Amino acid sequence: MVAMLLALLLVPVGQVSGGESIYDLTVQTRNPDPNWVDRSDEEYSAQVVRYEPFRARVIVESDGDPEMAILMEEGLSDSIGMGLLQQWIDDIEAEEYATELIEISYADPEEVKSFLDSLHALGLKGSVLVGDLPAGWVAVWDTEVNMGEKLPCDYFFMDLDGSWQDLWIGYPRDSIPGQDGFYDTFEGELDPELWSARIKTDNLTQLGDPVEMIQDYLGRNHEWRLNGDPEPVVALCYVDDDWQYSGPTYQAHMQLLYENVELVNASLLTCDLDYEMNRLPGSYVWISPFVHSNPNAHFWQPSAGTTSWDELVPLASSAHFYNLFACSNCRFTSPNYMGGVYSLATEPGLAAVGSTTSGAMLWFREFYGPLGGGGTLGEAFRLWWDHIAEYGLSQHELNWHIGMVLLGDPSLVPAMHATGLEELGETPAEFLQVSIYPNPCGGEATVELRPARSGDVRVSVYDVSGRLVEDRSLPGCSVEQRLVRLGEMTPGVYMVRASAGDYIDLRKLVVLD
Repeated sequence: MVAMLLALLLVPVGQVSGGESIYDLTVQTRNPDPNWVDRSDEEYSAQVVRYEPFRARVIVESDGDPEMAILMEEGLSDSIGMGLLQQWIDDIEAEEYATELIEISYADPEEVKSFLDSLHALGLKGSVLVGDLPAGWVAVWDTEVNMGEKLPCDYFFMDLDGSWQDLWIGYPRDSIPGQDGFYDTFEGELDPELWSARIKTDNLTQLGDPVEMIQDYLGRNHEWRLNGDPEPVVALCYVDDDWQYSGPTYQAHMQLLYENVELVNASLLTCDLDYEMNRLPGSYVWISPFVHSNPNAHFWQPSAGTTSWDELVPLASSAHFYNLFACSNCRFTSPNYMGGVYSLATEPGLAAVGSTTSGAMLWFREFYGPLGGGGTLGEAFRLWWDHIAEYGLSQHELNWHIGMVLLGDPSLVPAMHATGLEELGETPAEFLQVSIYPNPCGGEATVELRPARSGDVRVSVYDVSGRLVEDRSLPGCSVEQRLVRLGEMTPGVYMVRASAGDYIDLRKLVVLD
C-alpha cells in the first residue's frame, strides 16, 4: 500500500502507474436525483437581462497598487457597514495583501474580466466577488456522463489571456455554428493569472437575511484570525463507496496540511446517519466528503440515505473549511446551494472549494501542499489550476474541473496558527527588515536583510512538508543591506525564516512554474 501511495503521489500530470489516466480510474461524482431539473438556460437568461453598463467605484483605496481586489455588489458596503469591512481589510493587509474595496455594477462578465486584467497589470494577485454579481457561463459535453452541461464558471475570471469563445449553438458536437452566450471553445494559454473566489448569500434567504449572513461571516473571520482552531486540530476525510479504495491516497494528501486526518471509508459506515450524527457535529476543523450529490443534497451509496442543505445548520457542524468532492454542491446560482450553506451560513464556516457541475478536484497534492506550507486559499487554488492547465485543458480536465470554484475569503491561511504565520509583522521593523523579490518568482529569489545593528543573522527556507531546503548563516552581519540569493526551487509555497537573536521574521515565498 505504501508503494502504491508513493506512486500516486509522484506520477506526472494526468497519469498514474501503468500509463492509465487518473480520470479513467476515478468515478466522477454525479447527480443521481432523477427529479432535479437543470435550470442553466433559465439562470443564464435571467443574468443577461440584468446587464448594466460597467461602473466601478473605489470604496476603500489601498496604499499603493492593490494585490487583492474585493469586488462588491453596488450598495452592499453601506448595508454591511464600513466598520466590519475596514476590519476585514485591515486583517488581510496585516497578514497578506494590499487590498482595495471596489463596488461594481452588474455588468457583462467580459467587462468585469477586462477590469481585473487592468488591475493585474498593476500587480493584482487575486479577487473575491461579494454579493449578487454575474458569472461566465460555459457549455461542455461531459463525456463522463454522456450529456451536455451548462454551468456558471469563475475560472473565467482567473484566466485572463486564454481564448474563450462561443462558436456553437448548444455544444460543439451538435455542429450548429452560432452564438448562444455560452463559452464552448477554449484555446491558447489557459493557465491562470489570478486567483478568484466568491461570497454569495442572496440565494440563501431561507436561512436568514443575506446581509446579516455576510456580517456574521466577517465577524467570525476576524475571530478565527485571532484565535485559530481549537486543540486538538483534526481533519476528516469521509469517502463514500465509489472512492473508498482511494481513501488512503486522499488522506495522505490532506496530511500535507493537517497532521491528524481521520479517514472514514468503510462501505457499511458511510451513510447519512453516521455523517450527520457523528461527523458534522464532531470536532473537525476541515471536512472533505466524497459523495454523489446535486446542488442541494448528498446521496450516500448504495441506498444509504440523503443529507440535504436544510439539515446542515441544525446539525451544527464544527468545521471551518470544506473540500466538497460532491457534484454541483458549489453551484452558486442555485438557491440553497450546499457549498454556500457549509461555508457562509453555518456558525463556524469560512470557506469551501468544490464544483458547479459534475466533477470535483483531483490532484489534491497541488492544493494541500501549498496550504501546508502557509499558502492562502487563493494561492493554493491558483497553484492547483496551474497544474491542471499546464498543457491546456483536455476533455477530461474540462469535464472534471471547469466548474471548480472557491467560496469564502481567499486570503485565509488554514495553516496560519500551526506555522506561526500569525506572528508575521510582529518583529520590530526597526530591528530587522526582511523582503523577498521577486515574489512570486520563477524559481530563484533574493532575500534582502536590513538589520538595525551588526550581529549574527540566519536565513532558513522550508518546503511544504517542513523540510529544510536552504540554510544560510551570516555571522556579524553589518547594518548595511545584505542580499541572500536562493537557488533554483521547484514550484510551490515556501517559508523563509530570518532570525537575529531573539527576533524572528517569517516571510512566504511562492514559486511558480
